[in-house]
Amino acid sequence: MTLADLLPTVAGMTDAEAKALALVFGDDAYDALLAAQAQRPDARDRVAPVQLTDGRWLVCADVLREAATGGLYAEGFALLPPALFDTVDVMPWDDGCALLPPPPEMPGLGGGQ
Repeated sequence: MTLADLLPTVAGMTDAEAKALALVFGDDAYDALLAAQAQRPDARDRVAPVQLTDGRWLVCADVLREAATGGLYAEGFALLPPALFDTVDVMPWDDGCALLPPPPEMPGLGGGQ
């Protein structure tokens, strides 16, 4: 499923349903997101994608509920090019999190120190 497929259903989703989904996208959509946020330098709320091990980017789909209902991200979402919505994959949150890089090792932890 893509973001274009999901958008018509977002307004009827619960928070839990939205939080159970991940938006995964490539550099073109990432660049468009940063450009849209740059157009609103005074906006307090920003989406912060996390890079995955395969080079793509991840954001929780709960931001869509805010955008669809006129909330925090609505103005910024309106600045995104709809042509990119077909390039954003929607997957279960756990599947997206499985693509996260492992956390860095903390010095001094473990190893009998």
